[in-house]
Amino acid sequence: MTQNNRLFLYLVKHGKINPLEAWQHLGIYRLAAVVFVLKNQGYKITTNKVEVKNQFNESCHVAQYELESVC
Repeated sequence: MTQNNRLFLYLVKHGKINPLEAWQHLGIYRLAAVVFVLKNQGYKITTNKVEVKNQFNESCHVAQYELESVC
């Protein structure tokens, strides 16, 4: 199974993903690149900036990708 397939199926099941989740659950290190491919294939994926805490309890922002309805 390709990274594209794994990401698409994850988004269908969970709706959204951030880079840490992609790395932990799917083994995808360059999430933005895979999202770019899916967008070029016609999938509607939105990007939002979300605030998270890093390991030092500092606030930082990461991209969160969300799949729009695939009906």
